[in-house]
Amino acid sequence: MAPRDSYSTDQVTAWLRHIRLPTSYKEYIEDPISFPKTFESLGTLMRCQISKFPYENLSVHYSPTHTVNIHPEVLYEKLMGLERDRGGGGGGRGGYCMELSIFFHHMLRGLGFCVYMTAVRNRSRENGVPGGEYLGFTHINNIVYLSSDRQFSIDVGFGGDGPTSPLALNELGQAVQNLGSQEVRLIHDNIPKQRFKDPKLWIYQYRNAPKHDWNSFYSFAELEFFQHDFEVMNWWTSAKTLHRWTVLVVRFLREGESVRLLGGKTNVIHSVDSEEGRLQALRDYFGIFLTEKEAQSIEGWDMALG
Repeated sequence: MAPRDSYSTDQVTAWLRHIRLPTSYKEYIEDPISFPKTFESLGTLMRCQISKFPYENLSVHYSPTHTVNIHPEVLYEKLMGLERDRGGGGGGRGGYCMELSIFFHHMLRGLGFCVYMTAVRNRSRENGVPGGEYLGFTHINNIVYLSSDRQFSIDVGFGGDGPTSPLALNELGQAVQNLGSQEVRLIHDNIPKQRFKDPKLWIYQYRNAPKHDWNSFYSFAELEFFQHDFEVMNWWTSAKTLHRWTVLVVRFLREGESVRLLGGKTNVIHSVDSEEGRLQALRDYFGIFLTEKEAQSIEGWDMALG
């Protein structure tokens, strides 16, 4: 039986099927609570999650309210495609960080993992590169306990800049291979704006090659946040930030995946100048089929194409 406040066993089983697990994990699909609680299995779940569900902000553009609902049951219907199936859209969706991480949190709980959510301070960026001050809480992360002395950060909602493996919360700060030549790590340190040096924070860093210096994306503390906390944060982020100035969809690719795009480098492979063209691109490149109601809701919105 799934733990209280998690998704039901049937919902977890449907998700395990949906994310296309390696065949070695198929025996656990019908009995999800028996899923192994190991670093390897956790990494597999993370990579299956981020390669199945895109990071996207379509709800702020293609919805009647132009806001985001992060209630767990709403997220389940959205990401798993149940609402779209009924509305004629077909297929599932992705979401932004709070949607993806809250959804993943409840799935981990349904599998029996010991996990809690925490809030994250992102750094401001210039031309996409973090270099400014740590801002307010606008991001979310999961912390998983595999044992009393083995905790891991699991961030499935940071888009293309996010880690692709669990990162250990320890004092070693080991470099972990990410995509291509990029390495990422967590260090335990202070951020410049802290007036008091206790407690230290966990800081997510990256470098795009071993010869480069480390740079910091965000920081977080080992402090549990709850659904009500993220409801407050979501009100601000979905109404005031969340890339409202652009329509954004990002997804990690799996090796050997048959898709109409190339991974690994930034290239312009297709330009659109109409809503019809953009909706077709969402279908072709991301498998996202918006309902007629969703597609029409962008009319009169500042991000609508001609």
